[in-house]
Amino acid sequence: MLRVIDAVSRVAGTVAGWAYFATALMLGYEVVMRYVFIAPTIWAEELARMLLVWATFGGAAILLHRRQHITITLLTDHLSPRVRQVQEVFVLLFIAGLAAVIVHDGAGIAYDSFHRGRTTGSMLDLPAWWSQASLPVCFALLGLQALVEALRVAIGGAENLPRGSAEH
Repeated sequence: MLRVIDAVSRVAGTVAGWAYFATALMLGYEVVMRYVFIAPTIWAEELARMLLVWATFGGAAILLHRRQHITITLLTDHLSPRVRQVQEVFVLLFIAGLAAVIVHDGAGIAYDSFHRGRTTGSMLDLPAWWSQASLPVCFALLGLQALVEALRVAIGGAENLPRGSAEH
């Protein structure tokens, strides 16, 4: 089960990376169309915004797995390995708990928009829940990955702790 969650996180991270690439292409196309051909699109900005939302939240789980989120290690670098292990498990469980709250509340928001038929109100007028669904979907994966990492750190000890300070 742990490997399945890792694999889903990797896939989500890969999709997120390609979504950023597609966003760059769409916005580049929009700039050329708007300022060179004076023919702006009605779709590029809104679809790019939606992709950015999904990509940002969708890539969070793989970043957690790889321990690539921004961390401040001023204090934790000076903890003993055992205390650091406990601290890391606590942080990962806190992330999982916070993700559960976001999944619960985000699902309610997306469902309400779906039920009421809310749209973005733009020229493209996409259903609002398409972007809002990113919260429960992506944070569910983040929460599961946080639980997996907490289990790894609790069982595996120091070798599963994040490394020291980042490269500058």
